[in-house]
Amino acid sequence: MSGLSFTQEFFLCAVNKKGDIPAFSATEIVSCLVAGGIAELETRGLIVRNANDKLAAAKEWDGSLPYLKPLYDRIASFKKPKDASDAAEPFVFSLTNKKLDELLSAVRESLYAAECLDERTGQGLLKNKTKYPPKADAAERVIKKVRAEFLGDGAIPDQTVCLVALLDKSGIIKNYFSKVESEKFKGRLKEIRKSDTYTSVKRLLNSIDELSAAVVIAVVD
Repeated sequence: MSGLSFTQEFFLCAVNKKGDIPAFSATEIVSCLVAGGIAELETRGLIVRNANDKLAAAKEWDGSLPYLKPLYDRIASFKKPKDASDAAEPFVFSLTNKKLDELLSAVRESLYAAECLDERTGQGLLKNKTKYPPKADAAERVIKKVRAEFLGDGAIPDQTVCLVALLDKSGIIKNYFSKVESEKFKGRLKEIRKSDTYTSVKRLLNSIDELSAAVVIAVVD
């Protein structure tokens, strides 16, 4: 499971044992999944943010992030740059959930191909659904890596910083780490924001903050 992005790792940690997003925290989790995805697309140069913080496609789809294609397509469909909440709208609070299903399916396919998920047919009340639960140690390996890199004394990889920010924003950090550990994570995130060492990742952290806040506000409204 090496080579996963922070959005993929976040998904592994966010879903339950059946491979579903828990209903009681779905808004927060999906908001952060979309925020992380937009940040990844921006980092790869596939989308761009203008001076007014509006999003637009920056170039043609290059296939580099197949699990984020539904999100890219949404932004590429804009006739003019729009807010993050507009990009997130069909994924977060659509009545049909069709777009969200497309995004989740794309993420699941990428993780199944990376051998992080199992495939189970005959699921659901009518036994007509296929579920993709995480392999027993998939999230555990991610969390073990996060603990080693974030609580250690060395430099923290940018991807791990972004992953911890998503875990924190979504509220699921408490599912894996003690209160003491969580407070240490929050403290280190604050240090990173003030440090000159992580200049390249500061914009990404700010982007995750802004996007997740914008999505949650849109949902509440």
